Amino acid sequence: MKILVVSYESWRDTNSGGNVLSDILRAFPDADIAQIYCWDELPQNSICQKYFQICESMLLTDKKGRRLEEKDYGAEASVPSDSKEAEVKNKIPSLLKSPALLARELMWEIFNWKTKELESFINEFEPDVIFAPCVPYFHVLKLALHVKSIAKCPIISYVVDDVYSLKKFRFSPTFWINKLIRRKYVKRFFSECSLIYTMTDMQMEEYRKIFRRPMKILCKSADFEERVRGIGSPISFIYAGNLLWKRWKVLEEIAKALADINESEIKAQLHVFSGSKMKPRTLQMLNDGRNSVFHGLIPYSELKDRYKESDVAIFAESFDLKNRLITRLSFSTKIIDCMSSGCAILAIGPGSQAGMAYLKDNDAAICVNRIKDIPAAVRRITELPQLITEYSEKAFLLGKRNHMKEEIEKMLRQDFYDIAAGRAPVL
Repeated sequence: MKILVVSYESWRDTNSGGNVLSDILRAFPDADIAQIYCWDELPQNSICQKYFQICESMLLTDKKGRRLEEKDYGAEASVPSDSKEAEVKNKIPSLLKSPALLARELMWEIFNWKTKELESFINEFEPDVIFAPCVPYFHVLKLALHVKSIAKCPIISYVVDDVYSLKKFRFSPTFWINKLIRRKYVKRFFSECSLIYTMTDMQMEEYRKIFRRPMKILCKSADFEERVRGIGSPISFIYAGNLLWKRWKVLEEIAKALADINESEIKAQLHVFSGSKMKPRTLQMLNDGRNSVFHGLIPYSELKDRYKESDVAIFAESFDLKNRLITRLSFSTKIIDCMSSGCAILAIGPGSQAGMAYLKDNDAAICVNRIKDIPAAVRRITELPQLITEYSEKAFLLGKRNHMKEEIEKMLRQDFYDIAAGRAPVL
């Protein structure tokens, strides 16, 4: 089978989008896989070797896209990257972000990116199926539709965030212009999809009514290996991931709670692993060397070992209205990392958020739905360490029940082969 991936990010195992691509397409060890992507960064993964890169900087030149193969860049791509896009966005003042995004989309409208080189790459690869995650950028959706018109093969999509509804809280006129244009392209894109994966039942039910397309749940998978573990002294809390959407506020409250608990002796510590840039005050709070330690970004292989050495893994979502609406249908891949780690999970966020609801409904985490309740929850964990043993077992069992790698990979292979052969997927 030949699978052509059309996506926004470079395929790097060190960024969230690339990590998800690797997790899904690792199910096809015998497939020939290529990628077309739109970000100004080199790929780095162990699955794909053929690429066509087209990004904004290329639109301003005569060469609007280039082929890449792993042998062409090699170690040049070896520098770890959490999210280059997030780094660039953080440098843009908040009032200018929506106009900047709209200006970028206008660039893709003005300049001709439908080149013979791109068409030649698609025709030479001859894909059996296109896999195109749905992202909130309509130039990427237009690219995926253009690829489909050339390849003349079915397309499968995957959506992890709310890319369509109007349930947002913004005052920027350009945000709403961008949003309304995007909705048109999302609807058109989904109408061309033979199958759409979502991460949650909540999103599937909401989108199925709107788009009336075949949909299934697809969550990140993992290996769940039984292991005996004790509880450390001090108790180790771990958070790994970006600190966007004001997740840092949740970690600040945990650090404050630990400062009170550790007044006479160090009973517990918070360890944060992230490549996100922070304000000096926040960094000082999360890196005081006694109650909390900020480690920066480390390779995923090393992070898995740090999870195994920890006792409580933290899943955090924002409480403020704007960010709550952004993430309401999202299911963080970090939830599965936490489950497979063997840690107990401390989940902090609004109860209506999809990932939080999943953990709470399955009693798989110590859940905190109000920010003012964080100190009491942290103190309870440190005073009743049996909770760590109890909830590590509950999280682990839920992971084995719903997220086993073998079962999910089997479903993926069946779906892709059915669709490539013109058969309807089993829903």
